[in-house]
Amino acid sequence: ADRWIEKVMLAEDASAPDAKKAFEKLVNLGAPAIPKLIDQLEIANKDQMLVLVDLLTRLLNNKTIELYFDGLKQQNRRVTSGVVWALTSQQNYDPNRLLDLLDDPDVPKASLIDVLTYHKRKLKLNGLLQKAYTLDHKEKAEVLRIVEEIADENVLPQLLSRVTGKDSIVRAQIIRIVGKFDRPEVINALQQLLADPDKLVREAALESLANMKGDLNIKSVCALLLDGDLGIQNKAVDVIIRMNHPDTARHLIDALKDESEYARRSAVEVLNEIGTASSIKELLSAVQDEDWWVRARAADALAKIGGPKVVQAVIELIKDEDESIRRAAVEILNSTKDPESMETLVTALNDNDWWVRERAVDALADIGNTQAVPALLKMLKTNNESKPVVLRALAKLGDSQIMEPVLAELDTAEKTVQIEAIKTLAKITDKKRADAVKQRIANATKSGDEAIKEAAVEALSEIDDRLGKVDIVKEVKSETARTLKDAALGAQTDSHTLLVEGDALQEALAQAKPVKQLDINKIKPGDIIEDRYKYVKRIGKGAFGTVLLIEDLAVDEEIILKFLNAPIASDEEMMKRFVYELRYSRKITHQNVIRIYDFLHLGGLYAISMEFFPSHTLGAEIVDNKPMDLRKALGFARDIANGMSAAHRVGIVHRDLKPPNILINEEGVLKVVDFGVAAAHSSGDTQLTKTGYVIGSPKYMAPEQILGKKVAETTDIYSLAVIMYEMLTGNPPYTKGDHMSVMYQHVQGGCPDVHSHNPDVPKEISDVVAKSMSLKPEQRHQSMQELSDIITALLAA
Repeated sequence: ADRWIEKVMLAEDASAPDAKKAFEKLVNLGAPAIPKLIDQLEIANKDQMLVLVDLLTRLLNNKTIELYFDGLKQQNRRVTSGVVWALTSQQNYDPNRLLDLLDDPDVPKASLIDVLTYHKRKLKLNGLLQKAYTLDHKEKAEVLRIVEEIADENVLPQLLSRVTGKDSIVRAQIIRIVGKFDRPEVINALQQLLADPDKLVREAALESLANMKGDLNIKSVCALLLDGDLGIQNKAVDVIIRMNHPDTARHLIDALKDESEYARRSAVEVLNEIGTASSIKELLSAVQDEDWWVRARAADALAKIGGPKVVQAVIELIKDEDESIRRAAVEILNSTKDPESMETLVTALNDNDWWVRERAVDALADIGNTQAVPALLKMLKTNNESKPVVLRALAKLGDSQIMEPVLAELDTAEKTVQIEAIKTLAKITDKKRADAVKQRIANATKSGDEAIKEAAVEALSEIDDRLGKVDIVKEVKSETARTLKDAALGAQTDSHTLLVEGDALQEALAQAKPVKQLDINKIKPGDIIEDRYKYVKRIGKGAFGTVLLIEDLAVDEEIILKFLNAPIASDEEMMKRFVYELRYSRKITHQNVIRIYDFLHLGGLYAISMEFFPSHTLGAEIVDNKPMDLRKALGFARDIANGMSAAHRVGIVHRDLKPPNILINEEGVLKVVDFGVAAAHSSGDTQLTKTGYVIGSPKYMAPEQILGKKVAETTDIYSLAVIMYEMLTGNPPYTKGDHMSVMYQHVQGGCPDVHSHNPDVPKEISDVVAKSMSLKPEQRHQSMQELSDIITALLAA
């Protein structure tokens, strides 16, 4: 063998007689030549490699196959490549002999699988499947890919017998393989696997059934809307929609009644796509869930289906004897805003259920047809409970022709009715009657109720902005009117702090000298205020004031000045409360809290001075409604808790914790802001909410705050938990509907926990959020320091 191999290797021309003779001698020599030929692969050039591989191919058969195994195990890549080349070039051997090499750690699996793939039509299915169970994930996938390529209807019984095995990865792949065959026995087997305890198996069975055109059991697929895995729920929605089975609607009832919001939402998504008008009443009748949210979700879904058939069906349902059906129907009409429903909605104004009546009013206002005005005016006279909502609707639909009945409501003893009447007049007053209406509104400023006074101030300002300013002081000579004018024109003393107490504050407010008021809307970069504050730029404007970036020339440092809006600055009692609370807020000194410096009287305006912190809000960190990195979210939550712990130690309850009030700089430093509107816990009833301002955002408010009960440290803990929920899941727990709906959901509770929404969040972290969001304050963590310690421990784990 050595002699003939040498002649082959030295031959310059493989077709030369000597080379051909050596070639034939080696072929005749047979098996003994194979190991020596394999060794020569390591040093062969390109031409020699062709000859060697040709020889190895001719010598390969069932008797010599094992001699090639050693070649596959060699470390030299040229050797293994040459052997693989020979193994894939020869057909007269049984490739199943190679399957045992899958267990040999010395054989490169990629090369071996290339050979097996080439001879796949000769491989035995059982042998491949048996080996698949013993391989690692990547190799297992490659072997199963070969199985998929060779599978046909003849091997279906073998494949189906293995869908109930132990290895979930193999089972899932086999399920996907048999899913190519739309046969009754396959459909039957896959439907049984929809209830399998293994997620991978259920998912694979569902995906395979999605491609079937045979008769599927819609009930078994709809059952997956209650699956504990959100991914499977979402896939089930897609499959059910594609199936579009005529019996789908009645099989959604269990999901619509389920405690999991996600199960109900999945059913709703199906309804949005394939629901029909004929199934609406059946569904609404069946969903007699104690949870209002279930009905609201179903109604919302039906509204989105839209179309004349749905509207017509719902118009009939609004006359139903069942109160819950009528409520659901009116919610649907609220969402569709279809003009065809107006006559029915007008009739619903006389419904004996307050919810149906008031939501019918809202729907009529949204439709925008003024033909509803007479019916609304009639309701204004006859239904005292619904007056506020009727006035809001008239503000949208009415004009100056309806001012008399609205003006009459200014004399009512009910505070909320007075406020809504004032707001309505601000929107419907015309130039002809503006003076008279403004005089009536100005008289309302004599009220001892701060909320009514504030509404009057805003209404007067709105009328002036809309119709052009009219000097109301000429018409109204009362002391209150003169106070309003002073607030509009402004008054000024030399700039000094107003964070003083008792008589000193009274004196400071009284000593303001009337001068030309600073117009912060007209100042330009570089303008100097009070010889000290250089205007840089405007940051923004909110409900309480306008925020400017200022350079304090006295200390050569940039600060923030937040100038209070006129309705606040014009109210002496409001100012006293504001000063009282800011004195407490200024005591907070912590790295995670924006520092408040002073409360100043500048250019006839009142302003809070505070630390400038170049940053973005926490909301900018939550991108595309996707969960934040777990450690990052916990770090932010810990920093918020630490800052709030410092605030609580000096008696401050924030009451408006939300992402826009959390600032983060490029280095990840976090600071809580807007303590200027927080309530001093030690001040008892001295809270800004007493004046009618709603402190807090509905998405983040605690139940006791919504219900007007006493706020405490645990109120902020609830809000922080809602922020944590949003960081960990990508969305706040309650978002659906208008502000009233969101607040109702906070009061009712029952949102899915963080872990069920995002399984990547450990259960112990999810439990911390759930406990902090308990409906009862006493069931939450009782201090921010306690919560911070828990989060710190979770970060260290």
